[in-house]
Amino acid sequence: MTTDYKHPLYEKFAPLWTKVRDACAGEDAVKERGEKYLPNPAPTAQNSAERYERYKMRAVYFNATGRTLAGLIGVAYAKWPEIVTSNKSLLQDADGTGVGLIGQSQLVLSDILQTGRAGLLTDWPKKEIGRKLRSRAEAEALGLVPRIVAYNAEQILTWQQSDGMLTRVVLQETREEYEAGEVKEYPQLRELVLNADRGYTILLWVKYSQTGKYMLVETVTTGLSYIPFTFVGAVNNDASPDIPPLLDLANLNLAHYRNSADYEESAFVMGQPQAVLTGITDDWKEKMGVLQFGAGNAWVLPTDADAKLLQVSPNTLAKEAMSDKERMMSLLGARLMAPTESVKTATQSAAETKAAYSQLSLACDNVSAAYTKALQWAEGGTSLSASQSFAIDTDFSELMLDSNAIREIVAAWQAGAIPQSDAWAALRKLRVIDPGKTDEKVAGEIEAQGPSLSLNEAA
Repeated sequence: MTTDYKHPLYEKFAPLWTKVRDACAGEDAVKERGEKYLPNPAPTAQNSAERYERYKMRAVYFNATGRTLAGLIGVAYAKWPEIVTSNKSLLQDADGTGVGLIGQSQLVLSDILQTGRAGLLTDWPKKEIGRKLRSRAEAEALGLVPRIVAYNAEQILTWQQSDGMLTRVVLQETREEYEAGEVKEYPQLRELVLNADRGYTILLWVKYSQTGKYMLVETVTTGLSYIPFTFVGAVNNDASPDIPPLLDLANLNLAHYRNSADYEESAFVMGQPQAVLTGITDDWKEKMGVLQFGAGNAWVLPTDADAKLLQVSPNTLAKEAMSDKERMMSLLGARLMAPTESVKTATQSAAETKAAYSQLSLACDNVSAAYTKALQWAEGGTSLSASQSFAIDTDFSELMLDSNAIREIVAAWQAGAIPQSDAWAALRKLRVIDPGKTDEKVAGEIEAQGPSLSLNEAA
């Protein structure tokens, strides 16, 4: 009998996955966790719960982690991945839900950056197993096409290996069944087992009640000599979970949120001026009654009386702590979402951006390797096919140089320091020149456009 038992490494890493996902999800998700991320500063005070809710409400969560995640995905997919596959239907519908390979791979890369963990399963319709078809066209006409299904870290419950080979993995799913015109959802476990005598076997277990046990509802024996499931990681694609790449940024982001709560509380409590009256008499107080403070409310004070506004000096400690964390977050990658604050040389820009993208590049390579293996399984069925491939372009060089670098390239070319062909090659890499144009085509277009405008002379 199979249960939703979780591997010890799952239990160890799950809190980290939750933290980074919450940090990426934004203010509502973070505040919903309450004291998990923002401790109550006065838990024993009177009306503590109400005061804490106001304290939390005033706090500001600046979602640097989520913005950085979105930016990194945009960087990775600035150019479409190069995909070679005979199963063209996968390009439009990878797993039967209508999401193509590229869209699915973006979600997988997002999972890797948030949790350092994902998985891909190459699957086939049950009725295709053991059936020989005359052509791919016949298989596609019958709907008998392979599928590549993605699983996030939270869905990969447990796994076993033997001699470096995956022999068992349990995946958490949801089963939909139609009952009396309604869609009912039940927890489902997909257990993939490799037996020496029967090969790769699929067992589906469903839990139909909250208090019940998982019941075996289906068993499929494929005859494959391997389990067509591959892990995807942030460091490598082995079975062990990796540290989430965005974890450090998420930790800083949540610490910044706590500083914000203290700063906003201080600004609220001490930021309001208080009127202070000296030298007044009881008779005067009775005569004036309730004093209205503000424009349009004049107070006629007794002789020798005085009025002052008392205001506490600003407490900048929390604000300084926030500024320090903003600087550290920018060093960890959030600067990708912010405008450049100072002019830097091409070498400085390249070095800093290369460091920022190193984890992204590694994650992209791992996603590419996993999808390549999944496509090879989809093509070969029982063996890998080298003709299938998936590659995310990790040449981020055009993102490592700024406008200063473009001017330097052009100036070096004009000064005769570098050949014209090398200058054009560098400008192609920066996409200033269309990468598809040859040197001859560029030279022809420049000659055809005539003399350049000399705006300085015209002025």
